[in-house]
Amino acid sequence: MIFMINKIRNLEITPAQLALDPCSGSVVITDVNTGETLACVTYPGYDNNRLANNMDTEYFAKLSQDLSGPFYNKATQQLTAPGSTFKVITVVAGMEEGIVNDNYGAVCDGQFDKIANAPWCWLHSGHGYMNAVSGITNSCNVFMNQVAYDLGMDANGKYSDSLGVEKLMKYANLFRLNEKSGLEITEVSPTMSTSDALRTSIGQSDLSVTTSQLARYVTTIASRGTSYELSLLDKVTDSKGEVIEDYTPEVKGDMDVADYTWTTVQAGMRGVAQNNASLSSLGISVAGKTGTAQEDLTRPSHALFMGFAPYENPEVGIAVRIGNGYASSNAVDVAKDILRYKYELADESDIVTGAASSVDTTAVRND
Repeated sequence: MIFMINKIRNLEITPAQLALDPCSGSVVITDVNTGETLACVTYPGYDNNRLANNMDTEYFAKLSQDLSGPFYNKATQQLTAPGSTFKVITVVAGMEEGIVNDNYGAVCDGQFDKIANAPWCWLHSGHGYMNAVSGITNSCNVFMNQVAYDLGMDANGKYSDSLGVEKLMKYANLFRLNEKSGLEITEVSPTMSTSDALRTSIGQSDLSVTTSQLARYVTTIASRGTSYELSLLDKVTDSKGEVIEDYTPEVKGDMDVADYTWTTVQAGMRGVAQNNASLSSLGISVAGKTGTAQEDLTRPSHALFMGFAPYENPEVGIAVRIGNGYASSNAVDVAKDILRYKYELADESDIVTGAASSVDTTAVRND
């Protein structure tokens, strides 16, 4: 057993070759002040040079048979539910619709009790009293369900599920989570929710997005409302270095959202990082939101994290997804290593060693 574990840890045998989860992942990193894409990574990757000019047919055949699907770009083509990363939108919707304010809160006893078959909170024992900031920080399903329920109240004081979904999708669309990110490679379109406001409020129902779309979403949060058309290209020059065409990301919109709303949701995201051992000890202030997305009961949930740093003066936005990665803590560890490298908080060999053995298959938190 130890022999096999070491082979996998050293990548002499890949998880895909043994049909083990997780065996794939993706990361998109942006400059939140310009919208520039700093990195777009799909894992596992492959060597393009061996498929150009004189193609290495044996290598191509090996890639084609790899169960991890290396030709399938996980950053722009893999769709999963956003999970709890969507909860920031739920709070923004509640605040901007005049429902959530400083006096608004909900008591979490483990399950929302105003509708039958409501989803459980991930903490079955309950969080107690939650407000907007603590609701995000603790990723409380009951608080988000209460917001969705109140958003769905019609003029007669009767709950309408379709109205709740409509209000939530209004703000998802303002974040342009319903659109492709703009990256100039194959990218699939997201799907937005059409029913079940309570599960929509926690990033489930029929919502599905790519890692690239999550990256634009968190960039918009970090920039307090500026929505960019992401681009992989910087510029085209001639042989003398003269710029022929510049690909500065286009600003597609500035969200008309109150400063206090941004301050509130960013404070909630800061609380997520402060309560997380991996992020709180980094040496740089981070704000983020974790998420897990269940897609197949026979396989682990997808692990997600989106965040930005530094919290006080945001520079970079990060979206991470590990397909069938068990728990969001594993996606957090990837983001942690990226920030350690970016801000020179550890040497590269330390980061690589940590990443190779970071997946925790025992974690069960569903946030």
